[in-house]
Amino acid sequence: MVIGLPQIQISSQIYEECVIGKQHREPFQKGKSWRARKALELVHSDLCGPITLMSNGGKRYFISLIDDFSTKTWVYYLHEKSEALIALKSFKALVEKEAGTPIKVLHSDRGGEYNSEQFISFCEEQGIKK
Repeated sequence: MVIGLPQIQISSQIYEECVIGKQHREPFQKGKSWRARKALELVHSDLCGPITLMSNGGKRYFISLIDDFSTKTWVYYLHEKSEALIALKSFKALVEKEAGTPIKVLHSDRGGEYNSEQFISFCEEQGIKK
């Protein structure tokens, strides 16, 4: 027992939010999604921005590219969303030469930058599934 501290009254009221927060949740189902078995078989990508604070180089966006197999991550900083295709081309040239294998699938949130005609055409020409 600690001397000098006030007594705390415990409420008998039950808050619904607390009960919901402590409920058991089922784990994600296994087997529904697939994982890559080799490098560049599946690359995840997302574009973030505009970021309120501009970088010293004047960039307000970034695109992340993550290899599903190795979880290695690349980040390219962009002035505008429209530079996403330029970043993908640069990334593709770098990693395919490094890994000796082509990118097979590009997984994204299907944002506008990934659905432009130029982006779709490039992926089709290069054999990248979206």
